[in-house]
Amino acid sequence: MHKLILTLILFLFAFIQANAENNNTNSISVHNPWVRWAPANAPVLGVFMQIDNNTASDVRLIGVDVIGYQRAEIHRTINDDGLMKMVRQDFAPIAAGRELKLQPGGWHIMLIKPEQVPSAGDEVPMVLHFDDGSEQTVRVPVKDSRINMQMHDHHHEH
Repeated sequence: MHKLILTLILFLFAFIQANAENNNTNSISVHNPWVRWAPANAPVLGVFMQIDNNTASDVRLIGVDVIGYQRAEIHRTINDDGLMKMVRQDFAPIAAGRELKLQPGGWHIMLIKPEQVPSAGDEVPMVLHFDDGSEQTVRVPVKDSRINMQMHDHHHEH
């Protein structure tokens, strides 16, 4: 019952956000969100997007709420003496008037221990929390990046 209520709340926030004006220059906006498809037994999934800070103040992404996963964490891939490592971060900084790109090999969100791994084409609703008290509800589509890679490889064979 608790998960059903949380799901309904997330969908309500998504509906409100979708119907709000997005031209506010005093806000944070999210663009091109996606979850990387993974096999049904995957213990983690990566989430990527661009977050624009359209405010006059620096902000930090400090948390993510998502239903159906044990937890969500903010991560950054770093080079540690030639070894690439994903390291959990307490926050992701976004300078005033700048953007933060969450992308493979850099900043990203990890969804850990899914109850059920979503399929390509599904959407994962989540709420992003910022240190200025603002929140963004985002419906993040699951994309199979293998398809894009196969199309890219095929294109270069010609």
